[in-house]
Amino acid sequence: MKNQRIEFRLAAQREILVAVLSALYRHKDVWAEINRALEDVPIVQDHEEDPGVVPSEAFARQNAMTTEIASILQDARARTDLDPEPL
Repeated sequence: MKNQRIEFRLAAQREILVAVLSALYRHKDVWAEINRALEDVPIVQDHEEDPGVVPSEAFARQNAMTTEIASILQDARARTDLDPEPL
């Protein structure tokens, strides 16, 4: 039950984040600033670094975080593209 509660909380927080980012995506100058800020987060692309046979915990964590950041940004853009006019 505790894991399910954490999962629901994370899903709710992600939904809020996507909603806020999709609103900000409509403002290209702000969106450019967000992208500049995220450039400071070390983003590891697939096969960019060789983690060896078994990736280290740090590499695996960074890769999962990179994937989630990209997914959230993609969802925000997609949501705005579906409804480009602010409410």
